[in-house]
Amino acid sequence: MPVTHEQIALIQWSFERMRPRLEPASTAFYDELFRLRPDLRALFRDGDLAGQGMKFMTTMETVMSGIETPEALAERIGKLGQQHRRLGVTAEMFAPMLEALIATLRGVLEDDLGRDVEAAWRAAYADLTAAMVDRGDIPEG
Repeated sequence: MPVTHEQIALIQWSFERMRPRLEPASTAFYDELFRLRPDLRALFRDGDLAGQGMKFMTTMETVMSGIETPEALAERIGKLGQQHRRLGVTAEMFAPMLEALIATLRGVLEDDLGRDVEAAWRAAYADLTAAMVDRGDIPEG
């Protein structure tokens, strides 16, 4: 189910609240991801997690800029899916990434990550990853 206009507003609001802390948030995201799934560490180059984290946050910014017109992001999402497939990512790996993202948002936003905000992020993430899996022909796992 596509995200609603209200959810889009919550996501954009919360992302703006997070913007001043993108760099530490990017590191916290990967710390949490590898806590949840240590085996995923092998998919990343050694010593480049800070750079990878900022690439992740830049990608989030790109998605935020086009969240109201997902068709405008279709090509970018397809390329992201293909890149992830080439790296060996499977569809089942997106679930711990979502939980790492939610934990990161909780750490940055604290009490501002209420149920509605979290639900909005979960819905948007589900839409994004479904499109990446589909357009990138990512295997189930």
